[in-house]
Formats: sequence, structure tokens, C-alpha cells
Amino acid sequence: MSSQNAPHSSSDRGRSRLQAELDVQLRRVHDTARLLVGSTTHSDPAERHRLIESVARGEHAKPLWKWRPVEIDRAVWQHLARARQLAEDTDAAALYLPRLEELETELMLLESLGRTKQVRPMAARLFGTGGERVFDDEAQTTLDAAHEILAQPPAEEEAKTIPAASLEGLNLRDLMLAYAKHVGLHIAVRVDPHLIANAAVGERTVFIADRLFGAHEAQRLGTHEVYGHLVSAFNGRAQLWGLFAIGTAGSYGDQEGVAILLEELAGLLSPNRRRTLAGRLLATYAMHAGVSFGDAARTLVIEHEFTPTESVTLCERAFRAGGVARDAVYLASWLRVRRAVSRGETSLAELQLGKISLASLPEVRRLRAEGRVGQPTYLSNLARSRGWTEAGTSSATSPPSLATSLTRVDAT
Repeated sequence: MSSQNAPHSSSDRGRSRLQAELDVQLRRVHDTARLLVGSTTHSDPAERHRLIESVARGEHAKPLWKWRPVEIDRAVWQHLARARQLAEDTDAAALYLPRLEELETELMLLESLGRTKQVRPMAARLFGTGGERVFDDEAQTTLDAAHEILAQPPAEEEAKTIPAASLEGLNLRDLMLAYAKHVGLHIAVRVDPHLIANAAVGERTVFIADRLFGAHEAQRLGTHEVYGHLVSAFNGRAQLWGLFAIGTAGSYGDQEGVAILLEELAGLLSPNRRRTLAGRLLATYAMHAGVSFGDAARTLVIEHEFTPTESVTLCERAFRAGGVARDAVYLASWLRVRRAVSRGETSLAELQLGKISLASLPEVRRLRAEGRVGQPTYLSNLARSRGWTEAGTSSATSPPSLATSLTRVDAT
């Protein structure tokens, strides 16, 4: 080795050590902050039933939830401080520092669960209130978009005949596994009887609610959770930068946008699904505006034709734990991701290099140009025309059909 190359090699090794330590500290903070999801996505089924009955009778429903704050160990705050110090010295500081700021807010949210006055301003800062503009160059707000969607009456609901899991016959668990097999992912699927949502994802696991699903809905959930969230997560873990697996700043919302766009490309974004996204937005906006749970639920039923069950579920997601309303991001992020991809400003392949946001793309592209961000290992394969994926990625294929997935898994 020449003397000219030695300093360069030493510099590279130092940079690698700094990066490795940064990602360790980041992971330690994230592992605590992610408790926010588990702490706010579960509730008492008996209390939900009581609220639904109250709304159905036209009464003013008042939740009796009890949400407990999570005490953050002092060491976690030390890891956060150390991560910030290390991030300042890395050439990806523009990606790491904003995400560390988000993580700090998430930790403070955990310590404030159930305390409305503390929770709602932090939730608004992280996820928005629903009153923000959809696009910077247009006056329309997300609330406006929600009202446009809800101007259309609900369609007839499909029959719910598919269980979460079963030893034989059609079931959502096997469908999720078939979708994962289709793109080469090795995952686990667990039934969670206390889940508010129909499904949620962990690092390598899909959690599904213990209820019945329609055939269309089951395929949509497989597309959203597996082709959307898990493909991005698995790609992120294959990248050099640990942040790609945890998520850049703003990635929570934009990755929901990616997953919903995939639903649309698969022909699974039904009018009622769009109404659900709009209803979540209205419930969130009402909560931030100071409307009570009971009034918000009643408005969804009377003015927007949601059923009592639907309205309670929508409001539960908005008002949980004092107002940790993450649902404001769904509608806005879908519209933003949809426009960016349709205009050729980005692609699904690029947005699934890991858990990345639209705002992080300039820095991601710089790192790609330097050869420090690789091509995605996995693809959702739901492109319908040129421009939805990049050159050099896998060709577009259809997802496994419900019948194929569940009766001939070997053919998927």
C-alpha cells in the first residue's frame, strides 16, 4: 500500500467506526421510541362495544380509557445525546439529525400518554392536524380533500367471511404469508385480539386483528402491509445506513402514502377505503379543534353516513392516549406520494430503498451517486406503466390472487 493511500484508508476506517456507533445509539433510542406504537394501538374491546352502543342510541359517548405514561430510562436520553453528537460529524447529518429530533418528540409523547394538554401539541408537530395544505403550490388543505371524498355516499360493504387465521380454508394469515413469499420475504404473522386497526407491522412480523375480513379487504391488507411496509423495511436493513431501516424524518407518513398508492395500483383502493382515510382525517381535525369524542363520533354518523362501529373506530384512533392521532398523515401522504410518482419526480423503487420520505430524497440521491446507497433488494411489483419503477428493477407482475394464494401457495 502506498503512503498516499494509507491516510485515506485510515479515514475510511474512522468513518466506518463513527457510523457504526451512531447506528447503535440510534437503534437504542428507536427501540424505546417504538413503544409508542404498542402503547397506543390497543384498547379494551368491552369499552369499544360500550361506546358503539352509546353512539347507536344517539347518546353522547364518553370514553373511559386509561392510558399510562411510559417512563423513559435516563440511559435512553444519554443515547440520544450521543447520537446527536456523532451525527454532527457524519456526512449524512442532514438525514440523521431531523430524525433524532423526531425521536426526541416521540420519547416525550411516551412520557405524556393520557395527558391531553401535553400530548396534542406534540402529536400535531409530528403528524399534523389535518388542516395543512396538501401541496405547497396549491391552496387546498387535506381537510378540503377529505370533504370532497366524503361527498360521495358509501358503497355497499362486502361480506366478511375470511377469518384472521384457521387450520383450513381461506384466512388472512396465510394470505399475508403468500404475499411475502411472492416477493421473497420471510415473515411471521400473529393474531392480536386487542388491536384497534385491522393490521399493523413490526420489524419482521404482521399483526392482524382477531376478526372477520372481506376478500377484497384481505388482499388490500396484504398489499399494504407486505408489499408496502415490509418491503421498505427489508430493503432498509440491506442498506449501509442504519437510518434506512428505522426511517428518515417524515417517513412514517410518506411510507403510508407508498402503501396506499400500492393499494391503488393493485385496484384495491375502493371508494369505502377512501372514505375511511377521509374519516380518519376528519376525526383527527376535530380532536385538535377541541371537539369531544362523542360529538366527533356523532358527526361522522349523522353528516357523513358512517356506521356507529366505524365512527367509534375512527375516533378511537384519533383520541387515543390523549390525542396521539397519527392518522392525519394517511390521506395527505397518499396524495403527495401519488403526485410525485405520477409526475416522474420519484418512483416506487426509489421510495422503497428503505423507510424514506419525500423530503429526504435529495440527500438519499447524493449518497446513491456516491455509491453508498444500493438498489432495492425487494420490489412490490405493482407497477402499471413506465415511470412507476426505475430502469433496472424487477419487471411488473401481478400479486397472487386470493384463490391462488390460499389454495395453491406453491404457485405464488
